[in-house]
Amino acid sequence: MTLKKSILFLIAFSTFFTSAVFAQGKVEGNVLRLKGGLLYGSLKTDIEKRTTFAGYFSRELNQDWENTRGLSLLNNLGADYFHSLGGGLLSNAFFGLQLNGFSRDYAWRSFYPLGVGIKEGTYSFNYNDLNFGVTLSLADNFRILPKYVLRVTEQKMNGTYLGLGDPSYFGTQSVTSTGMSGLIGAGFEYDLTSNVTLFADVLVYGPFLLRGRGKYDSELIVLSDSGASYGVANGGYMFSSQKLSVGGNYEIIPKLRIFASFDQERMDTKGESPTAFVLTNGVINTLASVGQYLGASNEERIKISGAKFGLTYDLGM
Repeated sequence: MTLKKSILFLIAFSTFFTSAVFAQGKVEGNVLRLKGGLLYGSLKTDIEKRTTFAGYFSRELNQDWENTRGLSLLNNLGADYFHSLGGGLLSNAFFGLQLNGFSRDYAWRSFYPLGVGIKEGTYSFNYNDLNFGVTLSLADNFRILPKYVLRVTEQKMNGTYLGLGDPSYFGTQSVTSTGMSGLIGAGFEYDLTSNVTLFADVLVYGPFLLRGRGKYDSELIVLSDSGASYGVANGGYMFSSQKLSVGGNYEIIPKLRIFASFDQERMDTKGESPTAFVLTNGVINTLASVGQYLGASNEERIKISGAKFGLTYDLGM
């Protein structure tokens, strides 16, 4: 089942379930919920596909990047403030900020007609989510939290390339991207017992209301025994996101909970109106320039999946 189908199934199931329960309302009170966690899993960046595609036009075939799995210590670090709206269906309004950070040391090989490339890339990806929403208490033990998420992203990759063959070469590449987008999502909470809660979190649509134009920059410098080349691709950068997170939490002591979940997220990205060129020995390399342009403007995807663990603590306000 694809991520999109999984999200639609969850929403359909939740809609069916909530139509059969009586909305008694539940007041959470005024609470500041502190949260932090870590994620162990896989991250594949859209930069991999963009640089691989551009390489085709320079007669170079890149293998898949290795070391995609790892531990990310900065995940869902932040706080949400819940303000009581009294009893009834609409029980709380909330807003909050979560910080997320990932880093990888990628390595891969490439092949060109008379040689092999040994390549490494130091990569970081950070995104911050500003959330606004309400709590709909449909039963004593079931809640839906529709929300609007303002997401800001930043990616950086610094690569070092060594070619062994004819020609032999040494190269560096720096790629950065930034973006901002408004996303629509919802949380679902079901209390199994007084201290065990099952939850799900989804992002289903975007950009919504805010469609900030981000930026994509790539610079490639290659020195070889047959000359030098310099390539650039600069332009706009847009993204949307679909996310599904399913898990549960357990109250260890009053106000302190431990949680675990499985997360899967797909961020679709697209370059806009890039300016791209490659100079080889001071002359425009038309074919390589086309590769840089298409690599920067293609629709690609950032994929994140893994197991998340963390803690939450509620401070009464």
